[in-house]
This record gives sequence, structure tokens and C-alpha cells, in this order.
Amino acid sequence: MKEVTGSITRASERRVLAGLIILAALLRFIHLGAQSLWVDEILTLIVATPKAGYPLGQLLLHNIHGPLHTFVVALMRTVSENDAWLRLPSAVAGTLSVPLLYAWVRPRFGGGAAVWAALFLAVNPLHIFYSQELRNYAFVVCFVLAGCVLLDRLLERWSPGRAAAFAVCAAAAVLSNFSACFAFAVQAVVYVSQSPVRSRALARWAMITAMVVVLTSPWIYRLTTYVDLEKLATPVVPGELSESQRLRGDTTFRWESVPYAFYTYSVGFALGPTLRELHGDLHDALGRHRAAIAWTALLFGTLAVTGVVRAFRARAWRGTELMLYVGVPLAATLLLNWQNAKAFNARYVLIGLPMYLTAVAAGVSARGRFRAAAWAGALVLVTCALAMRNYYVEPSRQKEDVRAATHAVEARLRPGECIFAPTVWQIVAHYQTTDAPLHYVYREPAGQMDRQLADLYSACPSFWYLRARPWVDDADGRVLSAIETRYRQDDVLEFPGVRALHFVSRN
Repeated sequence: MKEVTGSITRASERRVLAGLIILAALLRFIHLGAQSLWVDEILTLIVATPKAGYPLGQLLLHNIHGPLHTFVVALMRTVSENDAWLRLPSAVAGTLSVPLLYAWVRPRFGGGAAVWAALFLAVNPLHIFYSQELRNYAFVVCFVLAGCVLLDRLLERWSPGRAAAFAVCAAAAVLSNFSACFAFAVQAVVYVSQSPVRSRALARWAMITAMVVVLTSPWIYRLTTYVDLEKLATPVVPGELSESQRLRGDTTFRWESVPYAFYTYSVGFALGPTLRELHGDLHDALGRHRAAIAWTALLFGTLAVTGVVRAFRARAWRGTELMLYVGVPLAATLLLNWQNAKAFNARYVLIGLPMYLTAVAAGVSARGRFRAAAWAGALVLVTCALAMRNYYVEPSRQKEDVRAATHAVEARLRPGECIFAPTVWQIVAHYQTTDAPLHYVYREPAGQMDRQLADLYSACPSFWYLRARPWVDDADGRVLSAIETRYRQDDVLEFPGVRALHFVSRN
């Protein structure tokens, strides 16, 4: 006899899950190479590329920002450096996360909620974004979810083999991105609190931790030996750091990061203010998108809160578990913001996304009758569909198209002309097919920018300036103003996130 969950049989669940895996794969594989690599992606490629006297093994040992993902990228680039090919592992990891979330949710909330959770992850704009990026964030989410599933099996029955499998998975998550340490801390609480004998559970978890430490020890050594940990322990009152003390701009704690995290969990960067708008007049950007923000907060907020309440009513631990998986990474990241270690970014708390979507799914399935649940789920899907439409087709939502800008500029280069590309010069170098001189500037240390601009002036009577992400190297417009005192602009090309300006000397 078929097992029945509500009105859905296990056989039909499996068919639906297979369909969701196909849907997740399609959304992650389509458009995979359509966008140019951006700054962080090119840095990933650079650290995955062996250099003379610096072989891959040494590169990996010195890499404390996702050596496992870097190793996979290094293998991929031996075949091709095509953008879509290099991003393929992220797309695969993103796709695998969907059935893993289903497997984790089902024993807690039933088959209906598990299907909704898997569906919401499959179409989630933020998860799709990072599943189409040459970065390690899709990897860490995948391995954290796999660890959660393995932890459930370990709780069902202890065995050295299951413990070793979980430890390997936890180590893989940590070696994908160190944010997995936050999830590992939650998993420790889950295992010990849900084990019948606490003393035995503590001993067993100590053994698991030892295995994880051994597997990650080369990178622990690098982190503790070569990273200035004092920079991670400078608590300040928000806004009280002087400009000279700031690590990466104004990186102190901001309460606005909390609602922003949940907003991006819901619709990613594809509905409401664009990433470039958020680097401009924030008040104006929020005002222009107030309707999208209000709708997202009302819909997802209501369903997520309903789901957490349902979890607490069914079993208090379920609600606590959801809140820990979402809250611990968020709190830890905000603590690092307070200590001026990192500026807040949604990717640092991406490991909490699946559990947030689980709460939303539990809220949908708690609507009572099937029709009410279907309507609630449909509203979520329509909202995500609108966001995905923006992500796939709107230029303002896409990564800076340095690839197209570089190719267009090279087609127009005159003999003796240069390319000037602060911030994105490494991307230009990656896509460049000519031997045109490539110039850039750094704002720090003092005097560096002036010296580099002087080199540009002496070498280039005319040049193309690829102006992208100006908030990084020219937020005050000083670089552009300095150029305009010596050159006149006679042409401009527009690309998503990039303006190609042609300058000719006034002399």
C-alpha cells in the first residue's frame, strides 16, 4: 500500500520532486554564461590558476577563502575558461540543494511542506543568482544541507561510518566557505539536545569535531598564523570609526542589515532596489521601490512567521531549530560588522536561506485547506517569477558587462591608444585579445593614484576609460575630474553597469 501524506502519495511526491529538480536545473543552467564575470569571480579564477613557482597545491594551502571550490575551478579551467563552463559546478551544487532541502524538511513538517520548500528553493532568485556565479556560496549551501540530512541519520542510529560521513561533509562545507562554521555550531546544538544521553552525545560530538579539525587543519594553521585576528576584535559604536580606521568603508554594524537580509532571502536582488541603486541615494531608492518592498515584506513575512508559529505549536524544538539555523549566521555576521571585520552582504548569511524558505513553506502548508495553501504558494511563485524575469532580461539587474565593453572598445581602438579600467582591470585583462596597454589606479596609499594617473597621461594621448563600480575607486569623482582637466571626451558607449568613455588629449 502506498504511504499517504495528506492528499499526496509518496509516489506522487517522488514524481513532483523529480520535476522540481529538473526545474531547478533549467533555471540555473539557462543564462549561465550570458553575463560577464565580475570582480569577485575573476579573483576566484586568479587564485585557481597556477603560476610559475607557485603550483596548485601551494595555492590551495594558502587559500583560506574556499579552497575546495577553488580546487574544482582549477580542474575545470584545465578544460576551458568559458564563463558558463567555469560556473557549471555552482549550478550543479545549486540544483542538488533542492532535493537535499526536501529530504531535511519532510520528517519535520511532512511531504506537503517539503514539496513547497523544495519548490521555493528551486525558484528562489537569490539562490539562482549564486548558483550562476563563479564563487563558493552555492557549494557551502549544498554541503550544509547535506550535513543536515546526514545529521538526521546520525541521530537515528550512531555508527562510526555515519559519523565519518557527516564529518567529511561538514569539513567540505567549511572548506567551501568559512560561514559553514556557524551552521556547524547549530548542528552541535541539534545533535546534543536531541540525543537521549547528553554525556555520550558530547563525547561523540567531540570525536566528530576532532575529525573536522583534522580535515581542515592546514587552513586553520594558515588562518591563525597569517591573518591578523586583532582586526576582528575592535568593537566600536556604529558610526564612530574615523575614515582612516575603516577596513572597507563604513563597515560598522547597522540594524538595516536585518530586514535587508530577509528581503534578499525572499526575492534576491531582482525586485526592488538594484545593487547599483543601493550604492547611491538609499532613501531615494527605497522610495522608488516602496510598493515592491511592502508587498514582499507582507507576503513573505506573514508566511514565515506563520510557519515558525506552526513549528513551535507542533513541537517547540522545530521552531527553535529553524530560528537557530537562520539566526546564528545572521547574528555572527552582524557581530563581525560590529567589530569592523566585514561589510554586511547577503552572501555571508546565505546558509540560512533554505531554513528561511522552510518557514515560508510551513506557513503555506499551514493555511488549512488545500485551496488556501495553493493560493498562498501561488502568490510566492508569482512574486519570484517577476523577480526572475527582471534578473534574466533587465540590464540594470545584471552584472557589469565588462566582457561586452572590452570587446566593443577593442574593435574601436586606434593605434597607440590605451585602456583605462580602474576596479575592473583584471576582468579586462581576462577578456582582452589585443596588446593595448592597460592602466588602472588605486586610491591607497596616499599619492598612489596621482602617480598612476601621471603614467597614464605620459603614455596615452588618447584612451578608453571603462568606468564600472565607481563607488569603489571613484565615489567622489576625483579620478574622472582629474582626467577631464587634461582630456576631452568625444565618444561614449553604454553597457550594463559600464560606461566606456573615449578621451583625447586637449594638447
